[in-house]
Amino acid sequence: MDRHNPYEVNWTLRSLLAAGLLSICVVASAMSVNISANNAEEARRRQAALDNEAAMVADLARFLAAETATARDALDAPRLKPAVSVAALASADDPVAGLAPFDFTELTVAKLDAEERTCLAQAIYYEARSEPRVGQLAVADVVLNRVASRIYPNSICEVVFQGSERRTGCQFSFTCDGSMQARLNKRKWRDAQDLAGAVLAGVRAPISRNATHYHADYVWPHWADKLTPTASIGVHKFYRFPSRRTLAAAPAAM
Repeated sequence: MDRHNPYEVNWTLRSLLAAGLLSICVVASAMSVNISANNAEEARRRQAALDNEAAMVADLARFLAAETATARDALDAPRLKPAVSVAALASADDPVAGLAPFDFTELTVAKLDAEERTCLAQAIYYEARSEPRVGQLAVADVVLNRVASRIYPNSICEVVFQGSERRTGCQFSFTCDGSMQARLNKRKWRDAQDLAGAVLAGVRAPISRNATHYHADYVWPHWADKLTPTASIGVHKFYRFPSRRTLAAAPAAM
């Protein structure tokens, strides 16, 4: 190359610049393709989650429709015969014998029912008060699935507050992380109480698909890989034990 020839230098520089720009374009194109693929995968996951939640809502709607039809049939059924009047009792030979004795155990049962409803409402409120109704029902379903399982306590309050006496190891984090000391949102607490009452009255569907565990989708607890995923509803992912062989395992904390 003649160093005194400026035209030859310019062409060399231009060739190098062109090659560099071409490399940059190739890298940028590859990055763009990768980003597009990631965006497509994320869109697919979001659509799958929406489809799954839509299926859950459809199942719940069918269940509630069936419950409504059953309740309507019960209301349309013939009424029980009227109670004995006061006059009839007074004219009887032994009016006191005609009075049904009051069973004071009913008071205890009513008290226990109220406590169970409150515990279930607390789980709904603190775990899912910002979730749509289907997400709140799923949390309630997990609590009741645990009550039905032989490896967990057999009452709602015992399930919800299991391990709460320890700083770590509580099954529902709100029972030991100080959440219950915050002021209640009155409207959401009332809604949680109403929903808990409805669930205990029988308005329940297997919305979580037999799940006994769940976690928020922004965390990944150590036990998640050991269980079988069942549903993704709102911000929560739900799981169940994979087989009967795991029922002897100790309950994992949420």
